[in-house]
Amino acid sequence: MMMLGHIRLRACLMASLTIIVAALLSSLPTVSASQECLQIREEYDLRSLARNDNVFLIVYDDETAHVQKNICNKLRLHDISGKKIGPNGSATVFAHLEVTATTRNFASTLNVGQFPSFLFISASIDDTSKYSDHTTIYKQDSDVLDTAAFSDFARKHVGFSPLGNDVFTIIFFDSVASRFVSYGNASGLNRLKQKGLALLVKFATLVGYKEPFKSIGKLYNRAFAMSLEYGIEYSSRHVGRMEHNLQSGNLTPAEYHELQQKIAILKSFSQPKTLTAEDDKKIYTHVALHIGLIVAALILILLPADRNSEEDEEPFDTPVIAKVIDDK
Repeated sequence: MMMLGHIRLRACLMASLTIIVAALLSSLPTVSASQECLQIREEYDLRSLARNDNVFLIVYDDETAHVQKNICNKLRLHDISGKKIGPNGSATVFAHLEVTATTRNFASTLNVGQFPSFLFISASIDDTSKYSDHTTIYKQDSDVLDTAAFSDFARKHVGFSPLGNDVFTIIFFDSVASRFVSYGNASGLNRLKQKGLALLVKFATLVGYKEPFKSIGKLYNRAFAMSLEYGIEYSSRHVGRMEHNLQSGNLTPAEYHELQQKIAILKSFSQPKTLTAEDDKKIYTHVALHIGLIVAALILILLPADRNSEEDEEPFDTPVIAKVIDDK
């Protein structure tokens, strides 16, 4: 009976662990909301998009389809929650148009001379508007895409470059940082809460193995550790120093981007956001799931292993050998 109880307990613990891990994986913090490239099949699609939003349009043919795929795949990594607000105050959506026999006539109305072509179409287009009045075209000097010039064009009209080297943050970790900072340079119970929040982020980053989550998670972990060691003011001091270095003009592009990324994460601590009830709910949910995972794992480890020794056998498990009684 005891062995049967152990087996059942182990089965329950394994089921609990599976449920907790699945819940943690499903709620794993993401770097950003994804931005999809919408496919344009006809003129109506484009006019519908550009009626209220700016449109960043990639026009390509079969030979240059790889450029479109590369840019659209990278867009899914960017920290653009929903639609990106452009300099004109309208949101920007991303779209692509493949030039085929069906769409060639429509593409010619956009005045594209080569492929791929990149167009920024400002909002407020109606059925009578001319594209030329709303369109800015990125002009290439050769068949090879000048990534630096293209990135400048995109940043001017959209606010970032879809080719990469942009700054990422993890929204959930920003919320944890804001709650962490709210306790100040604490002691006692609040200090323990801060250490618990830092540990929560550390556990969460152990699950994420994909980029850019993995490398950015390390920066968050370091920011939490330094804030615990040197105080809440750590982030503010270093943000000021790093911003000064950005203006020095003596940095390579890689060094410049690295500093921008560090500043964005440190600002989660130096300029914490106002937390909502939903933000706190997500934090408490993650805390509960991680505690449940640890407790279930410890019980499973400490639970005595099943043994089949004679001392564990129940009395009725031992066979009884009947003896013949002599009546003489």
